[in-house]
Amino acid sequence: MDSLVQTQKHFISLRVKIWIGFILIFTPVFIASYYWFYQYTTARVFQTITDNLQNTISGAIKGMDVDGFVRLYQQESINNPQCPPAKNAPTAQNGYYPENDPLYMAHENWLYAVEQVSPNTRLYTYVRGSDPGEIIAIGSTGYFRNPRGGFRFCERYTSKSSEIYNGLSTRVDAWTPYTDSFGSWITTYEPIPDKDGLNVGAIGVDISADYVKQVRNDILFSGAIAFVISYILIFLLVYWLSGLLTRPIVSLAGIAKDIGEGNYEQEWSRVEIRDTFRDEIDTLTTVFHSMVDKVAEREKFLRARVAQLEIMIDRSKLESQVQEIVESDFFQDLHSKVQDMRNRFKEQPSNKKNEKK
Repeated sequence: MDSLVQTQKHFISLRVKIWIGFILIFTPVFIASYYWFYQYTTARVFQTITDNLQNTISGAIKGMDVDGFVRLYQQESINNPQCPPAKNAPTAQNGYYPENDPLYMAHENWLYAVEQVSPNTRLYTYVRGSDPGEIIAIGSTGYFRNPRGGFRFCERYTSKSSEIYNGLSTRVDAWTPYTDSFGSWITTYEPIPDKDGLNVGAIGVDISADYVKQVRNDILFSGAIAFVISYILIFLLVYWLSGLLTRPIVSLAGIAKDIGEGNYEQEWSRVEIRDTFRDEIDTLTTVFHSMVDKVAEREKFLRARVAQLEIMIDRSKLESQVQEIVESDFFQDLHSKVQDMRNRFKEQPSNKKNEKK
């Protein structure tokens, strides 16, 4: 009895058990799926960004006035002593903007037009410097920013890495974010060939590493929201579905409880038996219904049999009690006296006849 009471105190419905079991099983699956989705999506987005950089740099080279690019540096280096500046020149004198040179403005406008096609990018061109690893800037879309930034014309620059310098001779993809004096970037570099196929300079296309990071964070945040919403909706659906599946079992449990209390007249419409797409629950309901009818009939028969036995037992008790009375000394003495009285009554009429005679 104590164990039964203890079990009732910790009763958990089948519906809740199914729901909790689904949560325990599928939550790790959801988390793994979300992690895979995030990794796959960010990889695809990063691939799209890098492909865009490569397409941008290829398009910029194809549409560039390479002859004007070459003549621009040649003329300025001849006519302006600041091109290139002295090696120890202060930062303010390291490069300038030859706005009066139509070749420079045409080159800058072309770079800017390419940047408008691919927002979030920054383009710049350069040639080989006199020192090992040194480059000299030619054009930069930083000219159009407010305030101006990026490379200035004829600015001398030596990178801590050799990637920008190697871009003068071969294509270099710097997909690992790096930081320089201008910020944090991922970049691709490619040589600029002339009509004879000789590399006369190079072009670089940057995209901010913060932008890439922001895109990843947006994916993470948007994916997390979608995951949470879908997670809640799915488990609400599972809770509803578990109730739908366990409803017949719950109804059978209620009917079984009533039958256990002796009430065999039940409303079986609470448990629907389907004609199509039957399952084990429908089979159980049919068998249970038949079993209840048989049990009710058997109990009716047993009750009638018990009633007969009770009557027989009562008769047996009555005969036993009568036998006890008959065999008692009091009854025997009483019977003897009654017999004597009967005999006397029988003798009296004969005496009266003799007297009359």
